Amino acid sequence: MENKNGNLVMFPKWKITLERVGLEALKEKRYKDASDAFQPLVDYGVANSDVITGLLMSWIELGLYDEAEELCKQQMKEDFEQYYHYLHIYITILFQSDQYQEIVDLLDEVFESEDIPHQSRTQLWQMYEVSRKLLEDRKKEEGTKCYDEFSEALNSNDIHKQWQTLEQLKKLSPHPFVGEFENVLTKEEVHPIIKTSIIKWFRDGGVDHEVVLKKFGLESTVVPSQLTQFHSDYIIQQIQMRLGQVEQSNPTMYEIIDRLLYHYCYVRYPLLPNEEEVPLLVEALKQLGHEYLQLPYSSEMELSQVEKYKSEVELCEQHYMFVVGD
Repeated sequence: MENKNGNLVMFPKWKITLERVGLEALKEKRYKDASDAFQPLVDYGVANSDVITGLLMSWIELGLYDEAEELCKQQMKEDFEQYYHYLHIYITILFQSDQYQEIVDLLDEVFESEDIPHQSRTQLWQMYEVSRKLLEDRKKEEGTKCYDEFSEALNSNDIHKQWQTLEQLKKLSPHPFVGEFENVLTKEEVHPIIKTSIIKWFRDGGVDHEVVLKKFGLESTVVPSQLTQFHSDYIIQQIQMRLGQVEQSNPTMYEIIDRLLYHYCYVRYPLLPNEEEVPLLVEALKQLGHEYLQLPYSSEMELSQVEKYKSEVELCEQHYMFVVGD
């Protein structure tokens, strides 16, 4: 049957029958039958709140979380009077599908921006607290597993496995593992790139106390949270400024040099060059750029001084490519 606009409409008796059949099936926990009855009512746009809620409950019980999630989000946008009703169901869907981070992020936003009725606020807060606790437990479990894998890789000197597990750990807070990884930073046999990764993890995670680092035969004490990013470091900016002429005259060479500089600083981080070393490092990078492209170059600097930095840059490049790759 069509209405005057040419759209398909549902006969009233069929609508009443589907509602009755669906609600009876839902009551008897025959969720597939309930879903089959409720679905046409939604498709024809004649479903009331009870029908939509029944369909959502059926889909949740059937494990059809994606379908339930989409319908719920649609109702939250369209049915403002029932917004918190559908929000509660939406969070239930996320909870059933173990999406605890999504629940925490969503409710953080809801609590901050919306005037929530008292009863709904209480229910939502309870779900928030449970989700946050489960999320913390999951992250702790993941972190412990990754740390155990890292320890095994450390004992077997498997540098690539160390790198891979650190990449997973960097998604979590470093604070539960600071003590263990501080010990790693003082072991001379640990690869310098692994130490770089740990220090960056500490920095981004806000570790705000002094830690001791041994790298390239040097011992230093740093506060990770006070360290800068590479691109914002004053010394790195000075080096790049001095290489500006190369960027203008030979962009290909500059790209090579800039990559060498990044890899050099990454491997040595946080032990970056001082101002006295800048001219020598710039000269070393220029010479390497010309050598890589097999172009002639004449230098006014003493060769022995520059060779040290060329060797360091090339060594760091080898370290970086071995562990990280392109």
